[in-house]
Amino acid sequence: MTKPNYPLIDCDGHIVESISELKEFMDPAIRVFAEPNRAFAHSITVFPTLDGIHHLFGFANNPIERPAQAANGHRVGSGEDWSALLDHVGLKHSVLFTSDGLAIGTQRARDYTNRLCRAYNDYVAERFKKVDSRLHPMALIPMQFPADAAIELRRAVKDLGLPGAMITSTGLPLPVGNEYFWPVYKEAADLDCPLAFHGGSNRGLGLDNVNSFVASHVVHHPVALMYAFLTLAYEGAIERFPNTRFAFLEGGVEWVMLVLERIKRDQTFFHANSVRHLFENGRILVGCEGNDYSIRYLAKDIGVQFLAFSSDYPHEAGVEAVEHEIEETMEEPALSDDEKAAILGGNARRFYRL
Repeated sequence: MTKPNYPLIDCDGHIVESISELKEFMDPAIRVFAEPNRAFAHSITVFPTLDGIHHLFGFANNPIERPAQAANGHRVGSGEDWSALLDHVGLKHSVLFTSDGLAIGTQRARDYTNRLCRAYNDYVAERFKKVDSRLHPMALIPMQFPADAAIELRRAVKDLGLPGAMITSTGLPLPVGNEYFWPVYKEAADLDCPLAFHGGSNRGLGLDNVNSFVASHVVHHPVALMYAFLTLAYEGAIERFPNTRFAFLEGGVEWVMLVLERIKRDQTFFHANSVRHLFENGRILVGCEGNDYSIRYLAKDIGVQFLAFSSDYPHEAGVEAVEHEIEETMEEPALSDDEKAAILGGNARRFYRL
């Protein structure tokens, strides 16, 4: 791959957790859940299951080929694997998100959730951040318990040096824009750190009875992000905390076009306030891939200042796919060199303060 003359930054890659490694950081009160020989070891896990469709058996009727990974001799999705990937591709930084923890919002046991988030954050700080300073794991926080979440967010940012926190886009007891969660948004503003809503579970989206993984997967990431953005925008959270920055990841960028067009219609009939300025002022970041055709439209309509390259390694992209998506953006004739540099690095650097 031809390396550009500007830094490449990945706004959304994935940690693949090692439960045996995580166990070392777990409080003794919950460490039993990481023991391989415990009772119900095959049915009770450290993290809750994502939903009824993201399961190995769910692929029985929709077989997929997993992408080829970086051949570096390390466990895929480990800190060492990520470090090797950055060297191979030429990435300056990568912001990393959980895999197993994408369902953390469905957890209801308060003490367990608090202890698990704390253990996870200690784990990723030690096994990813300290492995390579170019790796920036985002924290897990117990968002369903906002007072606790604010405390853990501060600890993760101030004590562990993590850039911010991920918030699950589904599974929480209330819409994320609800006033119930505002203490977390205030804490993020005080810390000057970003919060990232990430696609994951299909629960609560009207898809609970859909049997096809593909049918669910087409919509459950972008729809969840759309819900999150709209409730934040129209229930007052974004206006109330003007210094808080929000990322929306894993759902592509097409949902932004739909939101803008539908709001334009509602401005006529229901006098809805416009949200275009939120995508223009640097407070919003949306992850995209090189083959997102709608980037061309958005670049002309609203600009690219909110778009950032997302590798999704190693979930649906191996090393060759990561390189290919970067090349697609670099070769896109509809984008200027400055726009390419912003999407492939500049916007993520500014948003995450890298």
